[in-house]
Amino acid sequence: MRSLKGFKGDAVKEEAPSSAPQSSKYDGMNEAQLMQELMKNVSAAKSDGSFSAAQLDEFVSFVSPNLDESARAKLAELVSMIKG
Repeated sequence: MRSLKGFKGDAVKEEAPSSAPQSSKYDGMNEAQLMQELMKNVSAAKSDGSFSAAQLDEFVSFVSPNLDESARAKLAELVSMIKG
């Protein structure tokens, strides 16, 4: 673990990269196209070992309170498809 000894709060902060370029990639896609893209990305993540069911569950817990009942049901269906 790194030590904070000698830390000066006036250091230049790095800005987090914007998600706008990534999200614009999906602009104009219909639901079927988004599903296809999602499943392609999940398949790639499972293949390279970077898929985490725990992270998926964490995401679902985070977004679920902001969804209506219909969207929650659709998300649950997606998660069951992803987890297999």
